[in-house]
Amino acid sequence: MLCYSLDRNNIWSIDDDAFRGVGPELEMVDMSHNRLVRIKLVAVFRYLPRLRVLRMRYNSLVDIGSPTATLPAVVELDLTGNEFRHVPSRALASLPALRRLLLRDNRIQHVGASAFASAAFLEHVDLGANRFTRRGEGGGGQLTIDRYSFCGLEPRALSRSPGVTDWTGLQQVRLDHNGLTQPQLCSLMAVWTLVDVDVAGNPLRCDCRLLTTLRRLSDIAIGLRIDDSAQCASPDRVAGQTLAETLTRHWQPTCDDDDDDGGVSECSEAPCDAVPLQSLASSSSLTGGDFTHRVCAVALTLAIVRILAWVQTTPRRRLISVCRTTHPTTDGR
Repeated sequence: MLCYSLDRNNIWSIDDDAFRGVGPELEMVDMSHNRLVRIKLVAVFRYLPRLRVLRMRYNSLVDIGSPTATLPAVVELDLTGNEFRHVPSRALASLPALRRLLLRDNRIQHVGASAFASAAFLEHVDLGANRFTRRGEGGGGQLTIDRYSFCGLEPRALSRSPGVTDWTGLQQVRLDHNGLTQPQLCSLMAVWTLVDVDVAGNPLRCDCRLLTTLRRLSDIAIGLRIDDSAQCASPDRVAGQTLAETLTRHWQPTCDDDDDDGGVSECSEAPCDAVPLQSLASSSSLTGGDFTHRVCAVALTLAIVRILAWVQTTPRRRLISVCRTTHPTTDGR
C-alpha cells in the first residue's frame, strides 16, 4: 500500500487542489496531529481514486464538508481526538464503502437517530471517550444515545450464489468511557453480526433493562463477546461485579426488584421498524434513488473484493514522507 504522511506539520489549512498531480495510486493519507479545523474531504481528496485509508487524528476538526460527490474506495476514516460535537452524518454519505469509523475522544454530546445510516456498510464504530471536555478542563457530561441511533446498519447481503450468501454488517461498537449508566442498545437488536459491544469504563446501572437487553443481544448475535473489564456501578447488590459475571448469575432478571425503573420500556422486537423512512435518510443529502443506486454499486464492488488490508503506520518526523510497499510504475511515479 502506498501511503502519504503529512502528520505533525502544524498545517491549519489545505487547498482543494493540494493533491492534484500527487499520484492517483495513493491508498492512504495521514494528516494527524495538525491544526485543521475544517476540510472538504471530497474536494481535497478527489484526485485520489484509490484512497482507502484516511487518518486525521488529533486536529481540531469540527466539519468535514457535505457530500457533493463520493470517495468510492475509502474504507477507514479516523477522526480520533478532534472537536466534533455530533456525528458528521451528512458527510458520511460521501464515503459509500466505509467500513471503519473512529470518532473516539471528540466532544460528541448526543448520537441522534439513524446517525450512521448513510454509511450502510460500516463494520466498526468507535465512539469511546466522548465526554464533552478534554482532560484537565473539568468533568465532562454524559454522552446520550438515541434509541434509534444504529438503525440503518442491519446486515446486508453482498452477493448470492446457489446455497451461499455473502453478508456484511456491523461487528464492533465501542462506547467505553462515556459516563453511561443506561446505554441505549435497542437499535442493535437486528444486528446479528455483532461480535463486540464495548461499554467498559462507564458507571453502568445493571438493572433489569440493561441485563435483559444484553441477554437478548447475545441470543441474536451468537458471536457477541462481553468484555470482562466492564463493571456494574449499581444497584448495590451487583456493584463491583463484572458485567459478564452479572449476566451469568442473573441471566433472567425481572424489574420487580428495581425501585428506579425510570418508566422506560424494554426494547421492542424490531425497534428500527418504527423509524420513519425520512429519518433514515436525514443523515444524507442523497435522494432515495441515488442512495439505492450507490449502495448497489458499492455492494457489487465489495462482493468482488472482500479482503481489506488495514495498514498501521508509525508517525514520521519529516515534513512529508511517502512509504511505498509496491514497486514503482514504469512512468516513474
